[in-house]
Amino acid sequence: SHRMAGRPLRAPRAAGLAALGLATWALSGALLWVLPWPQQRSTVPTAARTGRLPGPARVALQARGGAEDYRAYAQSLPVPGDYTGPKYEGPSSVNDAFIQGMLALYKQQGKLPMKYVYLMAMDVLDLLKAEQSLQRVAVPTGSKITVVGDLHGQFFDFVHMLEEVSGLPSPANPMLFNGDFVDRGVWSVEVLMTLYALKLQHPGAVHFNRGNHECEMTNYQYGFAGEVEVKYEKKLMELFSETFRHLPLAHVLENQVFVSHAGLPGPEERLWEEWYATAPDEAAGYLIRKQQVSLNDIAAVDRAVEPNPDEHPLVIDFLWSDPKGANGYGPSTRVPGVYTFGPDIAANFLQANGLKYMIRS
Repeated sequence: SHRMAGRPLRAPRAAGLAALGLATWALSGALLWVLPWPQQRSTVPTAARTGRLPGPARVALQARGGAEDYRAYAQSLPVPGDYTGPKYEGPSSVNDAFIQGMLALYKQQGKLPMKYVYLMAMDVLDLLKAEQSLQRVAVPTGSKITVVGDLHGQFFDFVHMLEEVSGLPSPANPMLFNGDFVDRGVWSVEVLMTLYALKLQHPGAVHFNRGNHECEMTNYQYGFAGEVEVKYEKKLMELFSETFRHLPLAHVLENQVFVSHAGLPGPEERLWEEWYATAPDEAAGYLIRKQQVSLNDIAAVDRAVEPNPDEHPLVIDFLWSDPKGANGYGPSTRVPGVYTFGPDIAANFLQANGLKYMIRS
């Protein structure tokens, strides 16, 4: 969810690349993980300190190393006797008929058996664990890739796009879904499971970036966690969260185009003062990056975290930052500990990494 701050970066279009931007949304208020805000430098409290969200120790205990437990649990679940939709028997069972049957099921407001949802999420998790924090995708001359922005649980808009605009993803029609799959819309489970089915069918042609709504903090605030509990059970949310933690942070297309959900690495020293918000142009003089972050640095980032500005600044930047019209870095007007970036920041990053332009959602 991002509000565009200033005009988007413009650059020559690389051959064979196409971008499809969907709806963008704006956050309506400050988030719990940065409250209360201490008025000092470089310290932003985490969600765990606020006492508002499930503690990270509990999440880690459930999610880390718990794959076999989830799989065994899923195998013990029954498939309802009156279920007539597509049958999941591992990734190889996801073919065109499975996808069409799943879409038809969801259009009729049916749902996949919980057994299948667990097993599909586990199999997607295995795929995501094999990927890097920065993925590279070839887009040879004469081909294309479609970059899809925020879906936010809008299943029927998503289906319209697939059936009437873009077509279904395939090796000949690859797609990069650039984060914010869930929250806000009431069909977030359906959107997510459709995405996961497409990934299982064509793992090399369906690509994901993580957005700021693929985080526990936003999922518990903006609806997805509640939807999961209503449609299935609370325990399933822990598995979904683990899949989100393994989503890549960024992609590079044909060694030319950088794609992340939000933006670019922030200043080297993560300074924050109360007056930054009222004098952002002056703040730019204090918020500096002299050494550029390389693509290899991004690929090596430990992304399997619930991000906060203190401990995971680069993850925060790729999920939360916003562009602005003026040069330099600035303070986010949405949340403390998050920075905006100007056209010079984008140009410096792209030049240092031999890239032409960037796409964000």
